[in-house]
Amino acid sequence: DDGNYIGFDVVIGNPPYISTKGTTAEFKKALEKEYSFADDTYNHFFFKGNEILKDKGVLTFITPKTFWTTQTKRNLRDLLLSQHLEYIFDTANPFESAMVDTCITSFSKVASKNEKVIFLDGSKDLQAPLRYEVAQSIFIDTQNSVIFKPTEYNMKIHSLYGKKVKELYEQWWDKISTSKNITKYSQELEAYRKSLKPGDITLLGCLTEGGVGLQTGNNGKYIAVRKSTKWAKNILESRPKKLLEVVKRYKTDLKITNEEVAKTYLATLSEIEITTLFDGLKEKFGRDIFGQGYIYRLIEDDEVADVETLTQEEKDNGIDPSKKFYVPYDKGDKDGNRWYLETPFAIAWNKENVGYLKTDPKARYQGYQFYFREGFCWTFTLNENSEYQKTRIKEKSVNDVNAMALYPFEDINLSSKFYTCLLNSYYIFYYKRSFINSSSAFQINDARQIPIIIPASETLETFEKLFNSAIEIKKATSLETISLNEAESKLSEIQEKLDTIVNELYGI
Repeated sequence: DDGNYIGFDVVIGNPPYISTKGTTAEFKKALEKEYSFADDTYNHFFFKGNEILKDKGVLTFITPKTFWTTQTKRNLRDLLLSQHLEYIFDTANPFESAMVDTCITSFSKVASKNEKVIFLDGSKDLQAPLRYEVAQSIFIDTQNSVIFKPTEYNMKIHSLYGKKVKELYEQWWDKISTSKNITKYSQELEAYRKSLKPGDITLLGCLTEGGVGLQTGNNGKYIAVRKSTKWAKNILESRPKKLLEVVKRYKTDLKITNEEVAKTYLATLSEIEITTLFDGLKEKFGRDIFGQGYIYRLIEDDEVADVETLTQEEKDNGIDPSKKFYVPYDKGDKDGNRWYLETPFAIAWNKENVGYLKTDPKARYQGYQFYFREGFCWTFTLNENSEYQKTRIKEKSVNDVNAMALYPFEDINLSSKFYTCLLNSYYIFYYKRSFINSSSAFQINDARQIPIIIPASETLETFEKLFNSAIEIKKATSLETISLNEAESKLSEIQEKLDTIVNELYGI
């Protein structure tokens, strides 16, 4: 009316989904300068769209639905929930070629006053979506203001735990979000743990500590595989091939013309001589000549030290090379074993190596305060259709970055067995996907947000008995004393019992 720009009535679009991971430092700086944060581009488009929208105007975008739960998108959820959300339409993945699940979000530029939101779930049938109508405040009254499908089941969980868990999250999150903060607030957290009684609810991050593990920067130099495990077969088969490739590519004194010759030659050497040969070639021609992270050492079971007999000095600074110096090394688990896995790997934990790992710029000597402690860990990324998390006990070992683990505090009598059971239950996995992180990844910070109900001692005992039964079956399977089918059937029974007692514990 007076010639001034007053904004658009409607902003509609399909903004680009570009991750900041693939962009330049300049691009990130430009985003930070303009918006005070740098994130996936679609997040910025919401802020820009809102900025150019006039009051009472409507914005509608189709974007990935990762913003529903991801911690880095909290600012976007806060923006949407401060306006009037007209509807959210879960369109899932309607295109075969698309890599991400999408949703359509529509809001009016009106300060929200607890209006109703229409939630359409088209994940099963895009043309006949399920329709829900809920108060916008239900999302605001949820930890981290996550957006979830308001099904009957989810609304029951929300009515039991929404506000309570949100209060816990707001009270404790800044104190438990990193190992550094857990250490900083250790006295306050300890006093809080001591005040907890059976039936109380808290967050897993208040009950445990832990984090990422070691990155050696040079696995071949430090890591070995026990000859008695199935992994050893791969190494025996791949070593001649790897050696032949290097001899062909570099000037060496070795007269190896084909794989058969390589195999015959390696058969004449002891394991120590093979290790010396491969180490020497790496030192001469480069760390990655056999391929990044290639492991070629094989050791006997009796070369591994008994962790229980190690002194604190040996754990912290390495073992004298005159003694057994290999120790179990948990390198994660691509196969996704649940309950238990005896690691096939060991790390050469002698004084020289530990000293080197602490100072080597290529290595990341992290999480060392948790080495040689029992905890629990999980498979980091799962298939989209998984119904269960894959959690197992982490034995007293050194662990690497792929075996991120949490460790129970000893001042509250809850064991790793209990937490492994909980994380392996349907309810907790479902809760994580609906209210913490809807993606297939499961980070340490997701685990820390899980609500835990303190069990009575007899309930704890029931959990631990179930865990022990699962372990027995897993060990019997690896010893081949029971068939895989029988093991599968017994583990299904345990799962059923576990899901029942977890549902009882949480009143679901």
